[in-house]
Amino acid sequence: MSSRRVYFPFSAIVGMDNAKLALLVIAVDPTISGVLLSGDKGTGKSTLVRALANVLPEIPVVKGCPFNCNPFNPLEMCDYHYELWSRGEKLEVEYRKMRVIDLPLNITPDRLVGSIDVERTLREGRVVFKPGLLAEANRNILYIDEVNLLEDYIADLLLDAAASGWNIVEREGISFRHPARFILVGSMNPEEGELRPQLLDRFGLYVDVSASSITEERMEIVRRVEEFHRDPISFMRKYEESEREVREKVKRARELLPEVELDDDLLKLIVDTVIKLGIKTHRAEIVTTKTAKAIAALNGRRRVTLDDVKKAMELALPHRMRLSPFEPPSRKLEEVMRQVFGEEPENPPPSPQENFRESSIKREPSKETGTASSSESLSRGSGGTGSMGGSDNVLGRSLPESTRQEHLPLSPPRSGESLAGGSFTCTSRTRTGVAIAAQRGAIVDSIPPPRSGDIVDVDLYASIRQAILRSPRVPVVITQDDIRVRVRRPERPHLHILVLDASGSMYARTKLKLASSLVNSIVRRSYVEKTLVSLIVSRGREARVLLGPTRSYSKLLETVHNVEIGGSTPLSDGLCKAFHVAKRFLEKYRNGIVTVYVITDGKANVFLRGSMDDDLKFLQELYQRANVKLKLLLVKTRHGLDITSVRDKLRSWVSMLRGEVYTYYVD
Repeated sequence: MSSRRVYFPFSAIVGMDNAKLALLVIAVDPTISGVLLSGDKGTGKSTLVRALANVLPEIPVVKGCPFNCNPFNPLEMCDYHYELWSRGEKLEVEYRKMRVIDLPLNITPDRLVGSIDVERTLREGRVVFKPGLLAEANRNILYIDEVNLLEDYIADLLLDAAASGWNIVEREGISFRHPARFILVGSMNPEEGELRPQLLDRFGLYVDVSASSITEERMEIVRRVEEFHRDPISFMRKYEESEREVREKVKRARELLPEVELDDDLLKLIVDTVIKLGIKTHRAEIVTTKTAKAIAALNGRRRVTLDDVKKAMELALPHRMRLSPFEPPSRKLEEVMRQVFGEEPENPPPSPQENFRESSIKREPSKETGTASSSESLSRGSGGTGSMGGSDNVLGRSLPESTRQEHLPLSPPRSGESLAGGSFTCTSRTRTGVAIAAQRGAIVDSIPPPRSGDIVDVDLYASIRQAILRSPRVPVVITQDDIRVRVRRPERPHLHILVLDASGSMYARTKLKLASSLVNSIVRRSYVEKTLVSLIVSRGREARVLLGPTRSYSKLLETVHNVEIGGSTPLSDGLCKAFHVAKRFLEKYRNGIVTVYVITDGKANVFLRGSMDDDLKFLQELYQRANVKLKLLLVKTRHGLDITSVRDKLRSWVSMLRGEVYTYYVD
């Protein structure tokens, strides 16, 4: 207790058994490469990771080495100590506790990878490298809270280091490298956005963390947190013995791990399961095997059991099954594991054939409208009701990929490509480009200024570094050639608002199938562009905002799937609520972009001000004052039953606001 650092003890955390096990597993075998904890806010993810530091064992390092070099393994030494070792010189050894290094979301590239040590360079008259956070993280745990919000350019640097195990710096006249073999631990709230697939694959294990639903557990959590806040020191002392036991357990497991064996029949079971799940990466079976051995070692056994393999699969496979960010993998994993281990499900899920009957939708090009035809006709009138997860409702389901790409204009086309219903221009944010001297946005680098024009947004520190590289002596003289300006990555948040007509007139299977495809295409585009999405459903007497601005695309699709269909069409109210969602977004992000997608058959019959004409006049006053783009996606039949004057008024209103109109037909 000599340190003044206060932390919640690892062994005092209630529940979260899978998350605890995953963290202990990577402490036993760091080559598993890390853990991702995904779950709602306030479930204790960050508390658990930071508590891990106290139960991590000590590691041998070369005394005084800023890179935590392993004195017993030349493959884990920096170039300087490798040279000493190769000459046969004795390296002085000391033991340090493994640490949890926090990586802040606003970290700069210089702080992450390292840069020039200005003070030592001036004092010693030679260029001296100043290690960054990756040097501290070598042979330790690098923790990223809200990892899904990490900027792409920082994620790219992390991926390079994680893939090679080395941090290579080639910039500002510096050529330097050092080992960077860290264990990556991340936590995230999926509602705030999805994680890049490349970064997701770097996490060996994945745990879905949720709040406990057991009354006694939640009561105990409250008691322990209150006790900790009253007297943290006494609370930590209370758990010192249990912390020591966990630490010793990890230490013994590390010593036992090389002796743990996995029988060939269990290895074959792992490989067969991975193949059945359709996982294409070999990392899946490698990580599962290592995890099963680590679990056996934690339990003090030298042979892996079937239960170890099952638990390892639960931790190592779910996130590797996602072919897209919209497919929750848990059900498929459960089904395959039941088949492999001979367990029968209590309530087997219905097959797609039981849920709905397939029908084809084909695009027929038209000069003015996009069209879609189907062999099915309108099956219900405006009074129909149902559930989007029911047997007659398919709005939560997507069409086959070939059909979807065949007729929908919402997948990102080439800019300016002519589509049915008008010209469609891709407005995605630039994620790889940068703006020089933009005055706003995250700083990603510093470069010489342009040859012509004013020099603005000068990076003084980078300019001084460049002058020191040219002449490392005092006083520092900055010349024109030394000046560096900041390179910024501009951020312009974009929100897609989906206003979905879920009234009874949309209850025809063909309309729902088409609406499903439209929703899926918009969400896929949002994922590619990393835009926010929001969902408003119009049905009954009023519209409801079911999902505020979020990057949780899978949650939006799940919400759509569970929406009930039926009742009247309060389309005006949906447009009004979309305006208010857009207004709040633009008040928060002054330079934001909002696109409202209205998916409807145009049969509005519930009005805000007595008639559709009055409603559109009122809505026009709202939308003319807002920087909002409108896209109307009309779904209609070819027959006389689908004639409505409201649709024509809506089409004219959108055109008047310079929006875009797309029309799709179903037979």
